[in-house]
Amino acid sequence: MIPLRAPYPGDNGRHLHPGLVPWRAAVCASSDPCLLLDGGTRIVAVSAAASHLLHLESDVDSIRPGFLESGLIFLDFTAAANPLIDSELGRLAPVQALQTDVLERGLIRLDQGRVHRTFDVAASPLHSPPQLDAIGALVFLTPVGPH
Repeated sequence: MIPLRAPYPGDNGRHLHPGLVPWRAAVCASSDPCLLLDGGTRIVAVSAAASHLLHLESDVDSIRPGFLESGLIFLDFTAAANPLIDSELGRLAPVQALQTDVLERGLIRLDQGRVHRTFDVAASPLHSPPQLDAIGALVFLTPVGPH
């Protein structure tokens, strides 16, 4: 398991940090493929475009699964396309943005029903002063290659 900051206090991380409320509304209304993660990497908002691209369930933002436990199958970039191990999952841009508090960008390869898709991912940590640590991350995805 990848150590991250504790989620906002509440029933098992289910309460949304007040600083994420306007970001959640923006992501839900966005026509761009994007996600909003809380400080514990739970998916708290997903745009319709991201839901379609990533083949996420329609209720993912109400269930709020962890980004790494959301049913996405992350693969390495070898010809064998092996699933990523924990140490490699910790280097994905959305996770890194929350761990380092800086903008992160990278490629993610997913198994989508035996079709391997690559995405260019940019993840920005979000802050809510006076709290110094990131309260969440805004994640944008762009498909790379044929659809």
